[in-house]
Amino acid sequence: MPALPQVRWAPAAAPLGSENCVLAAQSRRHSVRDFPGPLSIKTVTRGRVAWRIDRRDIWVDESTFLILNDGEPYSMEIDAAEPVSTCCIFFKPGFVQNVLRDLYATDDQCLEDPTQERELLFPNRLHSRTATFNAWIASIRTNLIRGTSAIRREECYLGLASELAAHSKEIRKQLSAISAAKAATRFELLQRVSRGREYLHACPEGTATLAGAAKAAAMSPFHFQRTFKTAFGMSPSRYVAGLRFSRAASLLRAGTSVTESALAVGFGSTASFSTAFRRWSGVTPSTYAAQLRKMSKAPRA
Repeated sequence: MPALPQVRWAPAAAPLGSENCVLAAQSRRHSVRDFPGPLSIKTVTRGRVAWRIDRRDIWVDESTFLILNDGEPYSMEIDAAEPVSTCCIFFKPGFVQNVLRDLYATDDQCLEDPTQERELLFPNRLHSRTATFNAWIASIRTNLIRGTSAIRREECYLGLASELAAHSKEIRKQLSAISAAKAATRFELLQRVSRGREYLHACPEGTATLAGAAKAAAMSPFHFQRTFKTAFGMSPSRYVAGLRFSRAASLLRAGTSVTESALAVGFGSTASFSTAFRRWSGVTPSTYAAQLRKMSKAPRA
């Protein structure tokens, strides 16, 4: 596949952050140093990349995306044998906040004060990609390559902003589930267990430990496990199991064989992998791959 040039939908002369824009790139080597950009989404469409924030690396692959708040400095470096593809969306100030307000306010409230922005909270940066999120990213990349109308670009940005708004609402639920009396304490605890969750994503298959995750969160193992389960609705071990199958699904989507996918995520046999994958997804890996091939061949409207 030919390398994708860096492309921005905003006018070339517009400063980054003044307009919504997207950058897509494919490269074996690339680096950014301490860049304080606007509110943005970082995705990887091929490979795996670490963004460095607050002196720690947050690894992003095809199953996750990273949210960086406005003005938050970050670094990243790609030095890979195979090309790595990224797609990063930058939002202009207030855009996502206004979508969040409009989603959860009544029509009367929106009309009474159309400029009032709803508070946006992202104490945890790394999130799992949903089918809807993937559809918007795919649409953005397709339109980036083929070119599209301004109104379609605006719809894509609104769609992704709606996804961020949904994640913000979920974060509020996670905060309210934590039993600490002070709001500041709840926020701090969610930040800490989120750092532990980032550790789980960064570990190669089968190497994550509860002690390692707790250390990354600066918590005791018992306190980390209890708070993690409260905030995210599942134990760390169950979360890691989900990561394992998400990575397997990404491999299958990329065209990797069932046998190779099974070995890549730590299964000793195709039979045991197929049984476990079916419990997780409802279909066998071979059926999942066949469905993907059928979808890719379906005519597009």
